Amino acid sequence: MPWPSPFAMLKKVLLFLLASVSLAYAYDPLSVPNNKIGVHILEPSEIDAAAKLVNSAGGDWGYVTIPIRSNDRDPAKWQEFFLKARLLHIIPIIRLATYPASNGWIEPNAFDLVDFANFLSDMPWPTSNRYIILFNEPNHSNEWGGFIDPRAYATLILDAQNIFKSRSADYFLLSAGLDMSAPNSATSLDGLEYYRRMTAYQPDWPAKIDGFSVHVYPDSRAGIISYRREPTGSKPIFITETGWIGQPDLYPQTLSRIWTEPTIVAVTPFLLFAGAGDFVKFSLLGSPAYTGLLNLSKTAGSPLLTPVSLPTVTATVNTLFKQVLTYLGLVPHRLKIGSVTLDVELADTPLKRQRGLSNRSGLLENSGMLFLFPYPDKHTFWMKDMRFPLDFVWIRNGRVVEITPDISPPKTLVPSQLVDEVLEISAGSAKKYGITVGSYVERGW
Repeated sequence: MPWPSPFAMLKKVLLFLLASVSLAYAYDPLSVPNNKIGVHILEPSEIDAAAKLVNSAGGDWGYVTIPIRSNDRDPAKWQEFFLKARLLHIIPIIRLATYPASNGWIEPNAFDLVDFANFLSDMPWPTSNRYIILFNEPNHSNEWGGFIDPRAYATLILDAQNIFKSRSADYFLLSAGLDMSAPNSATSLDGLEYYRRMTAYQPDWPAKIDGFSVHVYPDSRAGIISYRREPTGSKPIFITETGWIGQPDLYPQTLSRIWTEPTIVAVTPFLLFAGAGDFVKFSLLGSPAYTGLLNLSKTAGSPLLTPVSLPTVTATVNTLFKQVLTYLGLVPHRLKIGSVTLDVELADTPLKRQRGLSNRSGLLENSGMLFLFPYPDKHTFWMKDMRFPLDFVWIRNGRVVEITPDISPPKTLVPSQLVDEVLEISAGSAKKYGITVGSYVERGW
């Protein structure tokens, strides 16, 4: 009987190791560098315009809040959205919704939760945390099938915790934002009274969510600090709706002077673009607020990206198997930068980085070497024993930040800013391939 190949044996070992991996729980989003600037959009097609706003002025990995309706679960459409979110460095916050009927939005139930959990578990989430808002303003009857039912909503939260977490512990569940300006009436209930009744019916509901989604508007009784009256405790706060009529340029001063609590993770103003209808007065595009947010100095966020998870063990094994082959030099690593895809060698150890491309006669077409560093720094490059000129493409957080073209040996180079990856390609290739400052970089197979 012939012995199995070393690669077949290696794959079995990887399967055995992964079978013993336990699921990672959703992490504290404030435990890593965080760009809390975001925006609320209505359609997946708006993600490019959203990224331009939230990742401007030094920002990276900003947030986008977007609703998904139960009658709009088109796999191709939403897969494209999630893949673009990874490419554009966007953290999605998905707000669940049913669909409108004559008396408002259809009341959701546990079957809706199962359908949403199954659908969203098949999506290529870019970040480890999968942020989910459990519907919208249920203290309005037209958002809950024509009724006001705190008991049903509290029960739904308990159901959601069981349903979503059973599929992935990475789901980060947020309670629905309440309308804190709503009065007690036949069609609405005061927000604090709604919370009180939820707790009376289901005292454990706050323990079943990971954070609070809040809606903060100046016309609520407590104004733009209404969230301070909500029972958020020490849980993370996501301001997923906020705004002023006409959208004046008030966000920079509000963010720096008022919304300063250390528990605030994200602020996603409503709304990037309204088109027509009642929401036009809150549209950001073309408003003073848009310019203010665009120019506002932002943080380069660094969220944890999609980890290995047991539900995708087969795909994970295949990926790890390919990584091992690449490490052994048997399979090239693919790098998409701008509009071109290159075959690259990885210099991801001190020895490989020291050796680089020394003593080689040149590079093949559409190829290069990608240097990976464990931390951002102004890493020095010495072209020792190099035999041909290079273009240096300096990269930080998956985006080109600087290009140094046509450098002949034996020179020493230092970038003007911190970088965590550097791509070396043949001289003239950056221009040839259309690589520019701002180009996105994505590694894959």
